Amino acid sequence: MKPAHAHLPGLMDWAALVLLTVLWGSAFAFIKHGVETLPPGGLIFVRIALAALLLAGWALLRGHRLPALNDKRWLWFAGLGFFGNTLPFYLVSWGQQYIDSALAGILVATMPLATVAMAHVLVPGERLTLRRLAGVITGFAGVVLLLGPAALTDLGGADVWAQLGVVAAAVCYGINAILARLIPPTSPSVSGAGMLICGALFALPVGLFELAQAGPVAPTAWLAVIWLAAGPTALASVVLMQVAGTAGPNFLAIANYLTPIAAMITGVLIGETIGWHAVLALAVILTGVWLARKRAADPAR
Repeated sequence: MKPAHAHLPGLMDWAALVLLTVLWGSAFAFIKHGVETLPPGGLIFVRIALAALLLAGWALLRGHRLPALNDKRWLWFAGLGFFGNTLPFYLVSWGQQYIDSALAGILVATMPLATVAMAHVLVPGERLTLRRLAGVITGFAGVVLLLGPAALTDLGGADVWAQLGVVAAAVCYGINAILARLIPPTSPSVSGAGMLICGALFALPVGLFELAQAGPVAPTAWLAVIWLAAGPTALASVVLMQVAGTAGPNFLAIANYLTPIAAMITGVLIGETIGWHAVLALAVILTGVWLARKRAADPAR
């Protein structure tokens, strides 16, 4: 059965998008703390595996059952787990060994550009228009302004493969948003649990190997992983599946622009200061969001 067209985003969709933004925005600080004593591959595996257990338990408590292993939805879960969790997590972690966080943030922000192009071809009702494209490009410009245009001076050069790895992660997130929209009708908690179970299996070999080689792990690192599993992974997976299924992948992609804003606000709350360029960047990003979504309410041209 072909999925229905996404509806125009309502208040609940915007509230879910804000929640997703906050969850993803909080992840960076916890990842940075966790990898101080946990190897990246081990952190990724524990994060996804614990999230899978939490979400599978939640689905069972709500009376939902995971589909039988011969159900074709497991192929969808495998695609979602691979492109939405395991592969991009590794690509970003590997890339950030060689490039700065600001440049990585700008490169990951190319995700909506990839999403609108793929959605135009693959998803009913997600047609690419000039207004939508202008909004996506404007939002990307805002992210560049927020994270610092100077970060682009390192684009290319000796670390080009690391940069391409992070761009590939952004494309993976775009593929994940498309798959989340096209998956056969499934409860968000079940599809999220299935996605994370598959993601944990993909992360298992490298994760166990790195954990076996790891030294002492700080208790605070384990606490960071617990939050990463519960919030930015388990809960975020349910919200992602819900938003992608109702409002569509292009709407979901907006979170990629808003996440740096959440990180900026978090910084303010812990005492950091922001400059005028951050306020200007916020205005540019919101303008891009407005342009990208306004077109959805107009008749198709």
